[in-house]
Amino acid sequence: MILKDSFYTIQRRHTDSELPAYDIRLNPDHYIYQAHFPGEPVTPGVCLLQIARELLEDYLQATLEIRSVKNMKFLAIVSPEETPEVTARFDKISQDAGTVTAQFTVCTPEREFVKLSFSLAVA
Repeated sequence: MILKDSFYTIQRRHTDSELPAYDIRLNPDHYIYQAHFPGEPVTPGVCLLQIARELLEDYLQATLEIRSVKNMKFLAIVSPEETPEVTARFDKISQDAGTVTAQFTVCTPEREFVKLSFSLAVA
């Protein structure tokens, strides 16, 4: 399921550094939040992983398939009501023989919410 333009929208692509970063806006009215959780929406980890994949595809202009998640640390809840706009940034990206590995952070200037390390295959 593609989440871009329904679950989240890209507000800005940062092009001022070597690694990509995106300001994104979460859609608190998306149907996923009706189940996770009613009245107190929380962004599911699987959705954050999918957002990371989609943004990496945008940056690399390639179709990618998630192969493994090495680490996913939740440092704070990502609520679309309390913090609808966050920055999604890549702290590291490496490519080798059809495999891409990346480190990804969801944050605001004041706080880090999620840190993720994962591997993908170029499809």
